[in-house]
Amino acid sequence: MAQHNHTPLHGSCSCGTFSFETTKAPAARFVCHCLFCQDFTGEAFSDVSVLMAHQIEMKGTDGLIHKKYRLPPNLNRTRCARCGKPAMETMGAGPLKLVFVPSKNFVEQALLPPVKAHVFYNRRVTDVADNLPKYSHYWPSQFAITKTIMGF
Repeated sequence: MAQHNHTPLHGSCSCGTFSFETTKAPAARFVCHCLFCQDFTGEAFSDVSVLMAHQIEMKGTDGLIHKKYRLPPNLNRTRCARCGKPAMETMGAGPLKLVFVPSKNFVEQALLPPVKAHVFYNRRVTDVADNLPKYSHYWPSQFAITKTIMGF
């Protein structure tokens, strides 16, 4: 599946209160099995696509509820106050700010990059039968996330 890097993508939470448009396709995508993601999504894992903050325009952010599960790397996780579904997660500041969007929130699923890895796999609820790399525990998972985002 080819990634169309300069094609704007659109999406929203399930009720549409929060919506977004990107200036290009996400640069990275991974699946996180950590306990925080499981709690945040209410699911066994979180499939997220990553963009730089300047590459996404958001509407309805005043209707989001913010929560941090821990300090550094201190992802700010937000969900829609109306439908309660995950909207996005952010990390960093200024030109280095990243936005992690639940992949299922995108309309144009076929234009998303492929999943590159499973992280915090030691926290998985069930085994995943695919050939993607699987990283367990904190430091290997953080390294894999960084490597995925940086495109190594």
